[in-house]
Amino acid sequence: MWTVRTKKEGSEVLVPDYKKYIIRKLLYDKEQIGSGAMWKHLIEIMGDNHPSRASVIFFLNDLVDSGYASYISATGKGGHHRLYYTELTSEEFIVKISEDINAKLVEAISIILNNP
Repeated sequence: MWTVRTKKEGSEVLVPDYKKYIIRKLLYDKEQIGSGAMWKHLIEIMGDNHPSRASVIFFLNDLVDSGYASYISATGKGGHHRLYYTELTSEEFIVKISEDINAKLVEAISIILNNP
């Protein structure tokens, strides 16, 4: 889920800007939001540098699969769609990311040191 890019600076060490804006929207607005509305939110913030709608959907689903966000199914134009939200506080989000990254680092280092 997370990639630590040590040659980057600031939040880009962990995520590209569009993912940072998605996380902020989920954490601070505390409302359910569909991928289309999230994509439009990113267009407003980022202008022509916005990601594809598919990238937004993939990241939202990654957040769900990794336990950072949840969704409810809703019906509307075109059938069923997901409304995403998180119940985590910003502090809980920080702890969860730290624990997840640390666990993977320990696992990787153990493999390096213990396997021929």
